[in-house]
Amino acid sequence: MTLPSVSVIILNFNGRQHLDACFRSLLQQDYGGAVEIIMVDNGSTDGSVEFMRQTFPQVTLLVNEKNMGFAPAVNQAARQASGQYIALLNNDAYAAPDWLAQLVGFAEQHKDDGVACVASRVLDWHGQRIDFVMGSVNFHGFGAQPFFRLPAERYHADEEPLLFANGGAMLVDRAVFLAIGGLDEDYFAYFEDVDLGWRLWVCGYKVVLNPRAVAYHRHHATASTMYPYQTRLLFERNALLTIIKNYDEAHFQQVLPAALMLLCKRAVLEAGDLVKREDFDLRKRSGEELFPRMEVPKSVMSCLLAVSDIVDDLPHVFEKRARVQAMRRRPDAEILPLFRTPLSANFGDYYPYNLTFEQVMKEFGLPAMFDNVKTTRVLIISSDPLRPELAGTGIRAVEMARVLSQHCQVVVAAYDQAAYPIEGVQMLAFNYDEPEVIEHLVASVDVVILQGFIVTSFPFLTTTKKIVVVDLYDPFPMGNLEFFRVRSQQDARTQHSIDQMVLRYLLGLGDFFLCASEEQRDYWLGALTMAGRLSPEAYADDRTLRRLIDLAPFGLSDAPPEHTRQVLKGVVPGIGKDDTVLLWGGGVWEWFDPLTLLRAMANIREQRPDIKLFFLGRGHPNTRDVPEMLMYERAVALADELGLTNTTVFFNDQWVPYSERANYLLEADIGVSMHFDSTETTFAFRTRVLDYLWAGLPMIVSGGDTLSKLVDEHDLGCVVPTEDVGAVAAAILALAADPQRRERRAESMAQARAQFTWERALQPLVAFCRDPHHAADALVRRPHGAPGHSEAKGDVFFTSPDLVKRMNELDKVVEQKNQHIAYLENLIRQLEGGKVMRALNAAGRLRRK
Repeated sequence: MTLPSVSVIILNFNGRQHLDACFRSLLQQDYGGAVEIIMVDNGSTDGSVEFMRQTFPQVTLLVNEKNMGFAPAVNQAARQASGQYIALLNNDAYAAPDWLAQLVGFAEQHKDDGVACVASRVLDWHGQRIDFVMGSVNFHGFGAQPFFRLPAERYHADEEPLLFANGGAMLVDRAVFLAIGGLDEDYFAYFEDVDLGWRLWVCGYKVVLNPRAVAYHRHHATASTMYPYQTRLLFERNALLTIIKNYDEAHFQQVLPAALMLLCKRAVLEAGDLVKREDFDLRKRSGEELFPRMEVPKSVMSCLLAVSDIVDDLPHVFEKRARVQAMRRRPDAEILPLFRTPLSANFGDYYPYNLTFEQVMKEFGLPAMFDNVKTTRVLIISSDPLRPELAGTGIRAVEMARVLSQHCQVVVAAYDQAAYPIEGVQMLAFNYDEPEVIEHLVASVDVVILQGFIVTSFPFLTTTKKIVVVDLYDPFPMGNLEFFRVRSQQDARTQHSIDQMVLRYLLGLGDFFLCASEEQRDYWLGALTMAGRLSPEAYADDRTLRRLIDLAPFGLSDAPPEHTRQVLKGVVPGIGKDDTVLLWGGGVWEWFDPLTLLRAMANIREQRPDIKLFFLGRGHPNTRDVPEMLMYERAVALADELGLTNTTVFFNDQWVPYSERANYLLEADIGVSMHFDSTETTFAFRTRVLDYLWAGLPMIVSGGDTLSKLVDEHDLGCVVPTEDVGAVAAAILALAADPQRRERRAESMAQARAQFTWERALQPLVAFCRDPHHAADALVRRPHGAPGHSEAKGDVFFTSPDLVKRMNELDKVVEQKNQHIAYLENLIRQLEGGKVMRALNAAGRLRRK
């Protein structure tokens, strides 16, 4: 079968140093069809054209006298091209040998599905970091590249529809391209690929990523030669053009006013301290001359000129809108989900602007416009590895991701391993010696969910301006007091100091806090009070303070557990098929009391030798963060001393995989959880009790914590006093003697279970992430900082106010140097064309001969 012909188009402007690698990669393509290579030179003065004629004579050259811009040059080549498909590649990029074959093969395979454009996966020059794996756009037209600069091996890209392909490495059906008008030539450069992709969708076609088609790009090697204020004008103007042309009428009317308001706000913020608002207050007498002048950054004028350009050409702009809308074959409702980040500011982490952005969106009802779209990008950072053997932190990260993925775009970054697949969730592993991975991930999302000591490993998190959810479900200062109570006083004091530092970071950082119970909430409200977070701003925002801190306890699956294989009875040596098994459903930590339970087992051994106790876990699977507990050693020693080991009491040295715990829970007859009377107990939320509840397992628990009240209120088993051996023994005998212990509690178990499904437990978190916002005291508690460039968000950036004057001075210096360089280049050309130089060149040629 004859393969479709392809015309590869490369645009060049003074990119001589990039051309050799680019064109050699194209000539080495293993594509079996006809390939035409076209280079459009936009008035280069660096010898690019001469180099191409000498080195790559087989390449068709279209030479323009001046820089026409990217869009006009591509259209020029597309009109003259002969290929069925057009492939675009940046001049500062090179393609993998099978690049064209992958693009064309994918396009042909999915042509009947409406695919007219195929996007490439673009990596950096060495293939180590991501340049483009997906495109996103916010509601007012600013495109971005999520996961930009993330290590390439950390992100697995799949075939998926995109709003647009990266114009630096893509394939498009030439007939479709020309029929819908090609690239909009009024753009000159930037966002023309966003507009093209959006227009393709409007016209009924599709844009899809084929991650197997790979190109390598030297990011912004060409754009770095331009002035920021010049590219800023193009960003602002082209984004406006894009939304004017492509939204349907209802959305256009809703979006445009908000977009213009935010553009004006960006212009004012660009001026920084150079413009003093009080100078424009009629109530104040300035004493200045009648027509005073002031110096403002050129970036301010970039914003204003963007609007001016559109106003000056308004009839033409709306003619183009009319043409696009006349070609409409797909409603906006099907296109808006492709935006990915419609409610993102895309201007770095500058609080004043981001808070204004949130307010404008709210007042114009923009979140409702994207109500059925997963608008929020959430990053969950887990300090636990995510592998089959999950413990508390890892379980919570997995279940949060699973629930949130129904409403948001979710990425989970886990220490060391991320080998627990979750449908619809991107999983990545990190190590603590590569903070740039977390930095790039944070830069690519809207909301970061973190907990505990992760802030000490990545200190930049303590100053991030992203929206941060701090998960306080585990009151770790209490746990550490228990842990170090049996260790040296010096170690305890050191850990206490660390805990206090971490608390200061976390309590100052969070925009929203989660905890597991009302008791915990009271505890954390006290801590937040001391941290200054119960501020007038927070209280004015919400008198209940639920918008600041709310409950999101541990949960359980709404799917009933299934028994897939025998694991205890008749399997573990010493446990018979008809024995009554007590299950200690997790690890043995310092704050637990297995000793009282072991003594109770010794007391009842003679009466009921068929009652066995099985400890499901030993130490924590994340040994980096959770060391071996001394209580486990004490428990084993006591079991040995009482002669219980491997006859009445059994210790499992391996951590049971999360997906297999149901087998143990369903084979067991009674669940047990013992602890001490301590302050840690008061604020504890014993998650293993939820597993018992999930499996309908009657339980014996020590009193004093939150879930023991649930057991008592719903008659889910027996609540016993702490450290009361006799009471524990009596409870074991009583439950063991009741053959209907499960059946009698089935209804109450079901009622209690309904309160703790993960979907219900995480409702406050879901609600927050669907409508994320900075805390009411954001401007008060965090320094504003200067607006900053965020590469992962896009190429537009605010100029730091305190650098505005210096940048203007540098602009002048650069302009003078450029003029001097141009003068020298012209002088050299004159000398080279002179008689003396011609004679010297001739003499040189004779010597070489």
